Amino acid sequence: MSGGNPDINAEKSETENVAKPLKAVKKTVKKREDAEHKVNEGRKEEEEVLRKIFREAEAEKEKAPKKTFKISVRESLSGYITINDDDAKELAVHEGAIVEFEDPLSGAGGVALAHLNKNVPVGVAVIEPALSEACGLDEGFEVDIKKFEGAPQKLTKISFGVEPLEGEAEEAIKRVMDSKKEFQDWLDGRVIFKDWVLKNPKLGVNVYIVSTEPPLTGRQVGIINFAEIKEYEIKPWRAAVPFNAILLIDVSRSMLTEDMKVTNIAPAVEAIKTIGGEEIPEVKEFLEQFQEGKAIKRVAGAVFATLLYLVEKVGRGYGEKVAIVTYSEDAEPITFLMTGGIKLPYFHPGKSKMAGVSQLSRLIIDRLNRISSQHTNMSQALMKALELIDMWSKESEEKKIPTMVVLLSDGFPDLWGEEGPPVQVVHDHFSGRNDVVIYTVGIGGEVQERIMEAIASKGRGVYYKAEDLGDLLNWYQRLARDLVIRLET
Repeated sequence: MSGGNPDINAEKSETENVAKPLKAVKKTVKKREDAEHKVNEGRKEEEEVLRKIFREAEAEKEKAPKKTFKISVRESLSGYITINDDDAKELAVHEGAIVEFEDPLSGAGGVALAHLNKNVPVGVAVIEPALSEACGLDEGFEVDIKKFEGAPQKLTKISFGVEPLEGEAEEAIKRVMDSKKEFQDWLDGRVIFKDWVLKNPKLGVNVYIVSTEPPLTGRQVGIINFAEIKEYEIKPWRAAVPFNAILLIDVSRSMLTEDMKVTNIAPAVEAIKTIGGEEIPEVKEFLEQFQEGKAIKRVAGAVFATLLYLVEKVGRGYGEKVAIVTYSEDAEPITFLMTGGIKLPYFHPGKSKMAGVSQLSRLIIDRLNRISSQHTNMSQALMKALELIDMWSKESEEKKIPTMVVLLSDGFPDLWGEEGPPVQVVHDHFSGRNDVVIYTVGIGGEVQERIMEAIASKGRGVYYKAEDLGDLLNWYQRLARDLVIRLET
C-alpha cells in the first residue's frame, strides 16, 4: 500500500511551498531590523561623542580667563582695543591676539585685535569712536573681556556695502572711490564677522560686510588684510543707484555659430512678453526659436540678453540712458528717434518717440542680426563708449551718474587703430575714471579670456564666462539691476 493520503500530501506540500518564502521574508526583515538597530546604536554613539566634544569646548571656553573693564573712547586706534600689559597677562593675551568683549547687562559687544600699552590704567579698555558706536558701548560702560577662542578665517575676497549717512548712494560710492587709500587704511587690520557694520564719519558712510570668501558663519571671524586680499568690491547697501549703460555687442561672423544651448529661459521670455513683445511679429518670431535644449546662434543669445537688459533698466524707472553699440570691423551705435524728430545714439526712457520698449525690439533684432565681417575691433567699440560717456557728462553737468559698460565677445581682438589694443585703451582712457565700470562677458569656446579678464580688471569690473543661454540671461539681468565696483588694493 502506497504511503499516505494523496490529498493530505498535496496539502502539506503546498503549505511547505508557502512557508519557505515566508521564512525567507522573515529572515530578510530580521536582518534589516538588526542592521537598522546597529545603525541607530551607531548614531547614538556618534551623537554622544558630538555632545561630549561640545561640552568640552564649552567647558574650555569657560576656563578662559575673563575680566571686567571700563570702556574709554579715544580717536585714532584703528579698530584695536588697548589694555594694560598686566591685564593682558591675567587674560593670557598677547599683542595682536583677538579678544571678545561684551556688556553683561545688554549683551552688546564685539571682537577686536588687542594692543598692549603699559600707560593705559589697569581695568580700562580703550576703543575708538567707530568701534564704540558699532558695538553700542559708550564711555564708562563696563564690559567683560576674554581671549577669543578659535582661529580667524583666511579671507580671499570681501564685498562691502556702502550706505550714505546723508545724501545719495551714488555720491557715497564716489567718495569711497575718490578716497580709496584712506578707506583701505581705515579698514586694514580690523576683525570682522557676519553682519558686521561700522561708521566712517569722515567719508560720511556706514560700511557693511555683504559677503566674504570663504563665508563667515556663526562665531567665525576674519581679519581684513589688504596685503593678501588683492581686490574687493563695493556696492550700494540696500539702495538702487541710477546708472547709465552701454552694451558693446560683438557681431563678427563667428557669432553665427550655433552652439549656445537654450536652458532655463522661461522667466526671461515672460519679461519680454510683459512689454508687449509678442504683439510684434518680428519679436514673436524671434522668441519662437528658443526651444529648451536646442542650440541657437550666439548672436541670437546676444540679442535676447540685450532686450532683457533694456527691459530691466526701463522697469527700474530712473530714466537711465542705454546705448547699444555693435562692432566687428567697425563699431556703430544704434540710433534712436527721439521726440522732436531728433536722432540720438542711445535710448532714453520717456523721451523716445517710439511707442515703448516693445518697438525697440524690432530695431535691435534687425541690427544685431546684420553680420558683416570676420574681424573684431574691440578698441573702436570702447572708444565709441568713451564718446557716449563724454556726451552724457556734458548733457547732465548738474547731476552726473556713473556708467556701466558691458562688452560681449566670442573671440579675440584682431583689429585696432592708433588708439592701440583694447587693454591699452582701457588703461589709457578708463582706468583713471571713477564714474565708469567695465564688465566683460565671454561666450563660445574661442573667447580670449585673459584679454577679457584684463579689460574687466582695469575697468574695475568682472569678467564672466556664460556657459549657456540661461547663464547669459541671468547675468545680464543681474547687471541691469546692480552697480558693483571692484577695486584693487
